[in-house]
Amino acid sequence: MPERKADKPLSRDVRDAGRLLAEALAEQDGEEVLALEERVRSLAVQRRRGPKPARADAARRLVELLARLPIEHAEPIIRAFAVYFQLVNVAEQVHRIRRARAHAEQAAKGEGGSQRGSLADVLSRAKKAGVSAEAARQAIAELRVVLTFTAHPTQAVRRTVLEKLYRVSRVLHERDRCRLTPQEAERSTLSMREEITQLLQTDEVRRERPQVADEVKNITWYVEEIIYECYPALADSFERAFEESYGEKLGFHPTPVRVHSWAGGDMDGNPLVTPEVVEDAIRAYHARGLRKLIWELRRLGSSLSQSDRRVKVPQRLLASLEEDERRMPWLAEKLGPRSRGEPWRRKLTFLTARLSSTLAEVEQGRPVHFSPEGVLPHVRVPEPHRTAITAGELEREMVLVADTLREAKGAHAGERAARALLDRIRAFGEHIAELEIRAPAEDALSAARALAGEGELSPGGKRLVEALRRIRTAQLTGGERACRTLILSMTTKPEEVLAALQCARAAGLWSEEKGCASLDIAPLFETPEALEQAPGIMARLFEDAEYRRHLAGRKGQEVMVGYSDSGKEVGLLAANALLRRAQLDILETARAAGVDLWFFHGRGETVARGGGPSQGAILALPKGSVAGLLKVTEQGEALDHKYALPELALRTLELTVGGALLHTLGAAEGPGPEEEARYEQVFAELADEGRRVFRALVWEDPQFEAFYRAATPVDEIAEMNIGSRPAKRAAGGLKALRAIPWVFAWTQSRAIVPGWYGVGSALAKIGTRPGGQKLLAEMYKRWPFFRSVIDGVEMVLAKADLEIASRYAQLAAPELRQAVWTRIEAEFERTEKWVRKVNGHRRLLDGNKPLQRSIDVRNPFVDPMSFLQIELLKRRRAGDPQATAPLLLTVGGIAAGLRNTG
Repeated sequence: MPERKADKPLSRDVRDAGRLLAEALAEQDGEEVLALEERVRSLAVQRRRGPKPARADAARRLVELLARLPIEHAEPIIRAFAVYFQLVNVAEQVHRIRRARAHAEQAAKGEGGSQRGSLADVLSRAKKAGVSAEAARQAIAELRVVLTFTAHPTQAVRRTVLEKLYRVSRVLHERDRCRLTPQEAERSTLSMREEITQLLQTDEVRRERPQVADEVKNITWYVEEIIYECYPALADSFERAFEESYGEKLGFHPTPVRVHSWAGGDMDGNPLVTPEVVEDAIRAYHARGLRKLIWELRRLGSSLSQSDRRVKVPQRLLASLEEDERRMPWLAEKLGPRSRGEPWRRKLTFLTARLSSTLAEVEQGRPVHFSPEGVLPHVRVPEPHRTAITAGELEREMVLVADTLREAKGAHAGERAARALLDRIRAFGEHIAELEIRAPAEDALSAARALAGEGELSPGGKRLVEALRRIRTAQLTGGERACRTLILSMTTKPEEVLAALQCARAAGLWSEEKGCASLDIAPLFETPEALEQAPGIMARLFEDAEYRRHLAGRKGQEVMVGYSDSGKEVGLLAANALLRRAQLDILETARAAGVDLWFFHGRGETVARGGGPSQGAILALPKGSVAGLLKVTEQGEALDHKYALPELALRTLELTVGGALLHTLGAAEGPGPEEEARYEQVFAELADEGRRVFRALVWEDPQFEAFYRAATPVDEIAEMNIGSRPAKRAAGGLKALRAIPWVFAWTQSRAIVPGWYGVGSALAKIGTRPGGQKLLAEMYKRWPFFRSVIDGVEMVLAKADLEIASRYAQLAAPELRQAVWTRIEAEFERTEKWVRKVNGHRRLLDGNKPLQRSIDVRNPFVDPMSFLQIELLKRRRAGDPQATAPLLLTVGGIAAGLRNTG
């Protein structure tokens, strides 16, 4: 594919990174290893890009070369390829930012419209759809987008590696945006070379399985270093976009995004998440949030040097300082008169001291706050002696700082920075992230029965009750925002939710006055059976008088829908149909009962687990399901390629928030009700056929599981030290395997079966009818839901490589290959053919050229990793223990190369 002029900077960055990597590899492992790596890479490129007759010969020579490869050379070659992909990922991230900047510059010159999916584009579309300025303003003010970060067993990137890659990206940014002198350019290159060399010298795979605390630390890195820093820019984008579209000021700073975390609270199948770990995680999020605020206050205070000789200080600021001096006479004495002439700086010094006092109390585990929500019993300290500060008090104090700066003509002398910090305080409170806990629904049922004297307390039930007690203490210390959501995984009946309510009450998480718990209880429906039964379960819950009082106190009901287990059970199309139908029916049930309800979408990064472009996936959700509140999980590698850089994070936030806003306003393009009903009938047929074909292979063929275990590295993945949670919920075979490693193993083999199997047969059944192909093409063009599904399948097909996957299939016995692989090959060919018929593309991804080019560039370099993995699987399974370490490295390398793997 010819290179576009706009992509030349990307090629330059990739080329320079590759050259520096080659130099580092030669230095670290010798010229012989470098020559071998170049030979492997060259043959892989010839196999994919050479003349057709030469491709098979290149593949044969590559296999022969790797079969002779000394094991001591395998590891450095694999590490070199893995580091190369990490560097390519960074270069692509920087290039995405470069393209966005170029687009913004063109738009500013009037040479093009707003970037697709940006807030400017979203509000422009809203206005064209007839949404008034006041309606848009109100929707923006009320909008909430909750991003729940989760630790994941397919995210192999360690925090130390993240930090090195971040520094590489900064070097590329500096080179791209600054005019460097020759000496500066030399230093820039040297810095990049040092980071690359350190990456080669750093263990990519941990020597020991990470602890939950490591996962907490990884997640807080993204929040502290990236999201927290770019948050004010999101408010700026909103204000600018609103004014561009409506010609008037928005009038306030929007703060729609909230960050939650499961790391430290996910007890579903993870024995390492104990009540003590839950307590430690809450304390860690609280302490890190306080430290960040202390740092921000000090930074702001250092800049607010206004003198009372130069500005008129508002009386209410002076009165507030007098109150601070009475509360902290020791600090007033220490400061003396020297800071009295700089009142705003003095004010922030007092606030910093109060936050430092709060931090000391939190680290000691003492309950120093009272709950501003009034749900829990107040723990009050006499005002003159209480120096710790709640998030609510801090917000009021910062409003005072910002408002008095404006009164003193400081709109351009600190007010902007003060309000940016105020926005963060409103969004985050004192916690860098809000912990949520997840527990099996059966544990809540067991615990409630035991508490009622009807049986023994099971280990899971005991853990849940004790964790809830620790959460009560945390809420006393830091308010409800410490942890206020309990997810019940594998919910199958209303009694489990009611049992969780009783457990919360027994743990002290209760207000008799309001008749509700101080946390939301969210059932998680994830299996096909649970999704089908979910509306009935919710209807029975809404009929329970005590539960209705709880919902009245909590202002509504949260329901989580899982995108993983359903796909594993019935295939992609049927899972999508089930999820869509369940959401529509649950919404109707809630409306009939007069209950406000919002969904929590447990999406993964792969298409088989609900993944896809942020805005497209949101706009594909059922109408009415995003009524001002969107909550989604952000998992595994998604954190890296969505949030690794502030500019990327801002773009991700704009896409997500913009999609939620468009959906809420009902301004997205789509078919009318009658048309959509007709399309839904067709999709139901597609889903039925897809389910039949998928289950016939995965669940009804007795030879399938043996083939899967032989033709993928699923058993080897379970040994990797990349997640604290086991790969299986319990002992057993395919049924017990979690959906994440199920998809991950198929991706490693390059077949990616869960992302497309059954789709081709379903499309062919409808498409071969008279007018069927035309109808499917119309659905693709008019219906965002169907388009999102087909686009996701197309992306998976483009990333798959059936020729390489067939080499993995050779690892299985001949009778297994004959029974299973021939069916997979035939369905792949059928699916690719019909996807292109439906979307009209001559070649896969013709509608997404940047992704198409990215895959074209990456595949020749992913291929050697796959060939190496196959060879190492053979050696390991033949009993060679030395093959284990390099084999596990190939897993991380292929994941980095393909992305969307878990």
